[in-house]
Amino acid sequence: MVNAGFQYSEAFLQWIWGNGLFDTKGLRTECGKEVHILDPGGLNATDGPDFKFAKIVIDDLVWHGDVELHLKANDWYNHNHHLDANYNNVFLHVFANGKASEVKTKNGSKPYLLNLGRYLSSNLKVFLQSFENQSELPCSGNVNFISKEVFREQLDKAHSEYLEKKADDILALYDPDMVPSKAWKKALILSVWDGLGITHNRAAMKVTGERLLATWSGERIDLGIDLAMREARINGSSNLIWNLKGVRPANHPKIRIKQAVQISYEILNTPFEAFLSKDGSQIDLWDEWGKRYKLERSSRMKILFGTVYLPSLYVLGMLFAHNTLKAEVRTSWKELKTPIPQSLLKKFNTLPLNEKYYSRKLGSIHQLKSYCRPRRCSECFVLKNAIQS
Repeated sequence: MVNAGFQYSEAFLQWIWGNGLFDTKGLRTECGKEVHILDPGGLNATDGPDFKFAKIVIDDLVWHGDVELHLKANDWYNHNHHLDANYNNVFLHVFANGKASEVKTKNGSKPYLLNLGRYLSSNLKVFLQSFENQSELPCSGNVNFISKEVFREQLDKAHSEYLEKKADDILALYDPDMVPSKAWKKALILSVWDGLGITHNRAAMKVTGERLLATWSGERIDLGIDLAMREARINGSSNLIWNLKGVRPANHPKIRIKQAVQISYEILNTPFEAFLSKDGSQIDLWDEWGKRYKLERSSRMKILFGTVYLPSLYVLGMLFAHNTLKAEVRTSWKELKTPIPQSLLKKFNTLPLNEKYYSRKLGSIHQLKSYCRPRRCSECFVLKNAIQS
């Protein structure tokens, strides 16, 4: 650990304390007492100490109370906390810079002193420099501490979470007022229409699918296509907004609508019992449908298998307590390799990692959207490993 000055804001110091982003082993107060953090406390959004209701063992005695953090050791008096009764329950004064000096509360108690600066790794400080650069991933400037093994572990975590997220997306379209079998099929079909509308025509595709299901129950594909085209009115007067500018031929709404009807036809006409099979055969249905309509080589269909079809089967397993189906889906999901557009993953190219780790894993998308872009770094294995190694 290094004892160089901490040059960042107090908000960063609070973030580090609240998430345990420091060496928690061997912590000692300035008077030499061992410190074991059971609960750092909750960040206080109002007047008073930074963290309330902390639970910390100091030299075998469990303390319950408040913790105050400062960048500089002498800020306790600079901020007049010794005159403020709101700080009477503070039992630990944490600081990052400066020489420790005794502090007192208004009621005369003397909080223990902890110099957190001694327990902050150089890796964390390098990371914080990158964190402040909003144009890059926080890890991009930290080539020296990224562990390939931990990165893969984090991607596996994100990959697993993404299945749950996509299942929630399916459930959001599930109508509890309908018969369960019909409600599930409808949610799956609308998810297919939504997915085939990516990226420019999702809303219009989904509405077209909803309108089609109101008048068509899957009796004939040609009828379904005709009805869908009438509802869409792509080139005519319509209250739907279709974006045709710059759309590649394969993504033109007329092509996508036809494909959506074909898959909808298969879903509607497949006996519901087939989706509840105990031998895992329902997972293969997607490929069968793709081959039937010569869509098996379509990248979009391969993506929808992962983002729509497998999550829908997972939802089905939850709705009907079909644990075997859920397990089959999880196995397929874990082994899934999906062609992901490189434009979505270009941020990863700044990292010193082999492309095979992330280029065909849907968890990579979830990692970027849910961890990297919103900068939820404190919950990422990569940062925690770098700090604790």
